[in-house]
Amino acid sequence: MSQTNTQPAESGAGLPTTQAEIEALLERAHRGDQSCLPQLRSLLSDPKRGRWFLDHYGDPPAWLFDAIARGASGKDLAIKESLRLRLGEVRRDLEGPNPTPMERLLAERAALCWAEVNIRQTNYEQSKDLTLRQAEFHQRRIDAAHRRFLSAIKTLATVRKLALPALRVNLAQNQVNVG
Repeated sequence: MSQTNTQPAESGAGLPTTQAEIEALLERAHRGDQSCLPQLRSLLSDPKRGRWFLDHYGDPPAWLFDAIARGASGKDLAIKESLRLRLGEVRRDLEGPNPTPMERLLAERAALCWAEVNIRQTNYEQSKDLTLRQAEFHQRRIDAAHRRFLSAIKTLATVRKLALPALRVNLAQNQVNVG
């Protein structure tokens, strides 16, 4: 009989309490064992421990950063950590003071795109003896990354512009109207 995700947890299988139980649960989840879903959902919903799992496993921008950093740094931890810190600075600069959730997401995306376009450009500049076809391939990748970066920045600027109240100054009557 096939198991579904609505199946009750095994008897006595509540929220895992020890590191060994958590590791066993995660191993079952990694294998795709549907019977562990109720217990896994309980763990993810736990206010004390669930946040770490959500931040670790449920953060696609972090996955993207790791992929970008691995590609740029290889095994060099100094480059990876420096890139991580610089990306955080770029993101915070783009967010500005008191960002909305949308501004935070767009600033994060723009920072990742900024890293990608610069890494692609660096890779191209460091390439030696490229054929014309290879050089064109690199240029297309740089151009596509640059378009994504500009799109992210433009979207962030648009969101900010739409969020600001419209000011109208009437100099003749010394009035400022907020709409």
